Amino acid sequence: MLSSAHQPSNRVYNSYRQTPTVFYNGNMRQNRLRLAIANQDLSLESEILNAMIFLKPALFLLAVFYRRGDLFLASLPYAPTGTKYMGTPWTNERTVSVKTIGETKFARCDVHTVRSEDGKSEINDWLFMEEMDAVNVAVVSENGNFVVFEQSKYGIPGITLSPVGGFVDAGEAPWESAKREVMEELGLGSRHTLDQMMNVGGEVTERAAFAAAPKTQRTVDQFNLAKGDVSDDPDWIFLGRYRTAANRGAGFVYTYLLKRAVPILPDGGTIQFISSGDDEKQKVRFLPIQEVEERTLNGEFQEIKWAATHALALMHLKR
Repeated sequence: MLSSAHQPSNRVYNSYRQTPTVFYNGNMRQNRLRLAIANQDLSLESEILNAMIFLKPALFLLAVFYRRGDLFLASLPYAPTGTKYMGTPWTNERTVSVKTIGETKFARCDVHTVRSEDGKSEINDWLFMEEMDAVNVAVVSENGNFVVFEQSKYGIPGITLSPVGGFVDAGEAPWESAKREVMEELGLGSRHTLDQMMNVGGEVTERAAFAAAPKTQRTVDQFNLAKGDVSDDPDWIFLGRYRTAANRGAGFVYTYLLKRAVPILPDGGTIQFISSGDDEKQKVRFLPIQEVEERTLNGEFQEIKWAATHALALMHLKR
């Protein structure tokens, strides 16, 4: 029962009970909040009535949606979808259901219903971000310098240092993705890769020879996740596979170190090389190991995956 201090007049109460007005995305629409009003949850009803009287409509929505996330999802129009997400969505034994809010070719936003660890309850507003798995590669040239990029990124303030990186294509082994990204972005590779390219018969371009060289087949582990192992190439080191966000997803990153990198394309490993990867502007920097260590500790690799990749590479090189 509502206290007298919080009870509105019957006229106001009935008006809102019959046809409450809901605002979202800058539009106004009539929507009956049957789930919120009819369940006789007096504490919730008190919240709603107080919000109706004393708060602006947008704040009123926050009170309702905070307590009834399922009502929000039911009434909110989904974001327009682009090309269907190309990655493999995450589920496990605790997943009850998945509702997609919006997706593109490279990413997807879902709301999961997740069973608690003890199995006694369910969480129905578990926001989960899908992103295609990616690779990051710390590249060290023959003369011992790290080859990194200096660039800007949409989600990062100012200028950041970054390694070679990119998405793992559908059906591609992560190590093959790593080799491809280093070739596309820097024109570099290992001596073993260069030897494989030289053994490709016929009059072909360097890029065609790279594409024709033998490839490692994708394999998966007991969790149906791609393995990142390398084979038959002493200059490539697999530094591990890591989840980006433990509870919110955002894909897995496969981290690598390429030692003693050599040019495998014309102008490879120089500032004259024209990247065929991203359209983003990138300035190539050649940094000695000591400087990379200092810049990593100073937070100049501003994405955690980039910082982790170089920290792991530095640890490996110091062993």
